[in-house]
Amino acid sequence: MAQQNSSEEIDLGYLFKKSNDFLKGIVRGLFLILDFFKKYFIVIIVLILIGFAFGYFKDKGSVELYNNEILIIPNFESVDYLYDKAETINLKIASNDTVYLQNIFGDHYRRAKRISLEPIVDIYNFVSKSRQNIDVLKIISQSQDFSEYVEDMSTSKYFKYHRLNLSIVGKEHSMVIVESFLDYLNQNKHFANYKDTLKIAKDFQVKEYYFMLTQIDSIIKANTRNNINSSVSVNTISDQSELIEKKRQLLAELQNLKMEQIDYSSIIKMVNAEYNIHPETFMDISKKIKYPLILVFLFSLVFFILYVFKKLKNYANAG
Repeated sequence: MAQQNSSEEIDLGYLFKKSNDFLKGIVRGLFLILDFFKKYFIVIIVLILIGFAFGYFKDKGSVELYNNEILIIPNFESVDYLYDKAETINLKIASNDTVYLQNIFGDHYRRAKRISLEPIVDIYNFVSKSRQNIDVLKIISQSQDFSEYVEDMSTSKYFKYHRLNLSIVGKEHSMVIVESFLDYLNQNKHFANYKDTLKIAKDFQVKEYYFMLTQIDSIIKANTRNNINSSVSVNTISDQSELIEKKRQLLAELQNLKMEQIDYSSIIKMVNAEYNIHPETFMDISKKIKYPLILVFLFSLVFFILYVFKKLKNYANAG
């Protein structure tokens, strides 16, 4: 028992000694750092002033990159066209094809830096459109994991809304550049013909729906007043209920038609736009602060390397 207590006392003593040595090392390190800054106080102040001045002129002369997020609807099966155009334009920006880019973005084409697109996944809206969409979803999802199917860009054409992000240098001309880009996309003759044809069809459908609603209203009104001269009669309550239900269906379909008329007003329909969004970046601090810190850090790093080298040399010579 005495030996065990003695062993525990030795272990505790060794632990306390190591702890004290560690604390002494921390205190000694802090003292060396403070002594270093005290010794080179003037040099550090000069470095801070130089860094601040350099950062000030960099901040003043630099123009930041901003994101412009536009919610769009690619109509008339133009999703592939939209994504292909975005990829081509990014390549043209990288190769600095000024003639091509000016035709798309206008006079401020040099400010456009990158286009990115992503579908807004809305499975519920997709499957609610028709029974056929439900069958399509079942068939495609059977061949792959559902989450992979949703993220697969080849399925993006099935979703109504897409998010377009256009990175632009500066704030001054963002709206003009975005509008020029959308105008360019909407000049495609193939999809423009689709648009004109579908507009005629939708206008005719709306007119016919209004006519059918008028007919149903006249039948219900005539039978409500017991008009014996009516050429069409509703003999039972069941027949009248069916007419009312049919009217309700026609009204719902008419509402969808009129919403489609709004959506189909452009090949690439802009729904909403948020301009000049400052991108989130890691350690996004002013250059007036960043450059003084960098200069002081580099100056300190040089002396730290020299200090380590000196210690290693002394250790080698002592051996």
